[in-house]
Amino acid sequence: MGHRVEAVRSDERWAIKVPSLRGVFSQARHLDEVPAAAREAIAMMLDIDPADVGPIDVHVQKQGGAAAQA
Repeated sequence: MGHRVEAVRSDERWAIKVPSLRGVFSQARHLDEVPAAAREAIAMMLDIDPADVGPIDVHVQKQGGAAAQA
């Protein structure tokens, strides 16, 4: 099972949200760091090892608009 992750640029960081898991948010400085940050946040919420999280499907949100898959 994978997780859809939404990332939107917020000042100098990427704000990360996992819509399927209420309350799972994180941030990353660079877009390429988003999957790892999301994986850690998901693992914490589910109390599992980050390696067991599964695939991360990152969708970049344009500020105030639609998503583009990264």
